[in-house]
Amino acid sequence: MVKSRGMKPRDWLLWGIRRASIVCPALSRVYKTGKALVVYWSATGNTEKVALAIREGLKKGGLEPTVKKIPEAGGEELYDYDLVCFGTPVLHALPPPPVMRFIDEKGKEYRHRGEVRLSAPKIPGKSSLVFCTYSGPHTGLNEALPAGKYVRQFFEHLGFDVKGEWYVVGEFHGWKEGSTRGRLGDIRGRPNTEDLAKVKEKTVEVAKSLLK
Repeated sequence: MVKSRGMKPRDWLLWGIRRASIVCPALSRVYKTGKALVVYWSATGNTEKVALAIREGLKKGGLEPTVKKIPEAGGEELYDYDLVCFGTPVLHALPPPPVMRFIDEKGKEYRHRGEVRLSAPKIPGKSSLVFCTYSGPHTGLNEALPAGKYVRQFFEHLGFDVKGEWYVVGEFHGWKEGSTRGRLGDIRGRPNTEDLAKVKEKTVEVAKSLLK
């Protein structure tokens, strides 16, 4: 049952439409915005590079992007966007504390509002994209997978259709051996121009698919 505290009449209306659109997907046209939100946290600049490449891909693909770092995004209503792109680096196989706090606080907010439902039915017209930057000096990609899955579950609980988990290799700043002798080999300078071009290209495809 949804709780009314903190919800404005507009929130009530859109909440009802989202619930109804699960049964009648055509109703999702009511809240189509053509907008995308890119939220990220970056300690060394790796994740920020990917976030900005995604922004360019969204523009080229026809969506209007808003880009915010996590400290600026606490007041954002995620359901106001057709697509939410969420980026994080990987720290000991999980998102770092600022990202975990954001997810925890947002999760509590949406659970309080009744947005989290049993079986997590997908809400038509609401999509998300998860991207992680990682160095994987010990076990490679496996070090990043738990972080991506953690973020993915946040969005799936809210009914977003997750369009992908993207794992982008990034230099391990401050530890030369971690960037040269790890399982991934020499990753200095990554994400590089080629990495970011691939990210942009994939983002264009996602954006265009949402506008069909």
